[in-house]
Amino acid sequence: MKSLYKYPCLFLFIMGVIFASCERKELPYSLPPRPTDSVSILQVNLGEKYEDQVYINFLDSNFIKSSVKSNVWDIAIDCSFENQRIYMNGGKGVFIGVLGRGSFKSNVNLANVKWKWDESSGGDSVVVKNWCHYITRQNSDSIYIIDCGPEAEPDKRYFQFKVSSLNFPYTTEISVANLAGQVLNKTFFSKDPARLNVYYNFAENRLLNFEPRLYDWQFCFLRTRWVYYEFNPPLVYTVTGIHINTRLVSVSVDSLHTFESLTRKNVEDWKYSSKRDVVGFDWKIYDFEEGRYKARKYVNYIFRTKGSQPKYYKLRFTDYYNKQGLKGSPKFEIAELK
Repeated sequence: MKSLYKYPCLFLFIMGVIFASCERKELPYSLPPRPTDSVSILQVNLGEKYEDQVYINFLDSNFIKSSVKSNVWDIAIDCSFENQRIYMNGGKGVFIGVLGRGSFKSNVNLANVKWKWDESSGGDSVVVKNWCHYITRQNSDSIYIIDCGPEAEPDKRYFQFKVSSLNFPYTTEISVANLAGQVLNKTFFSKDPARLNVYYNFAENRLLNFEPRLYDWQFCFLRTRWVYYEFNPPLVYTVTGIHINTRLVSVSVDSLHTFESLTRKNVEDWKYSSKRDVVGFDWKIYDFEEGRYKARKYVNYIFRTKGSQPKYYKLRFTDYYNKQGLKGSPKFEIAELK
């Protein structure tokens, strides 16, 4: 019998069959099911003095959709056709008074102005609202005076203004005058229903469109005003808070459940609010003993999208400092509830 070594190919084939027959068969391995509430961890830098206004889309990997300095605008004009509200920038220290109706006033005495502010919740609790009647389409002809805040240059701090509709509800006009009643400029713009607000700066006579489009953000961080009415007179205070996109989401606040235990079944029947400050600023508290802010990790914010088939997301804040220990960097967890 001839040696197999003289036929190397045949030898390798036989040895391969032998080893294959001796190999242990591998059993199929089942991967664990994907978690239904995969948590994303996001962190935002607002600046150590909280000077940035930052818009968030927590469904996008590039979750910061826009960022501007919070003092670049004086008023925000609601872009929805059904609302005629104008919001003042409370975080900048803006106040607005009402001077009456008709023509601009000459030689306005600031000491006689009754300054007013918007409530943090927005809605109908704002000073400038219904300047054009939605049904009759008549302009109110009201004259307003604005204090653009202590950061403004002295000669660009106070203005009179009127708002009117030229082609209801689409085209809006802002007419601006100085304290002597001299008309400085008129600005026209069309309402864009694909945005929540458009912004205006009086000193620069400039419309600002930094806000992302309506369906591209859920909330924004910004400096805002809070009023403590338990003091006499009321204490007006600037805080770093959150305003939600009121036309896209509503929010429910919970502190009875752990973040990990929340499921969609838990939250579907809860009450949800569309007030813009429903999240507000008290997701953090100041610890006087430690001399630093602490996130209220035990508070959950449930975001519900509007529409016939809403989605639900749970969110909680976990920190207010970055890795360098600087404040003004809120960190939060977010997960969809399924």
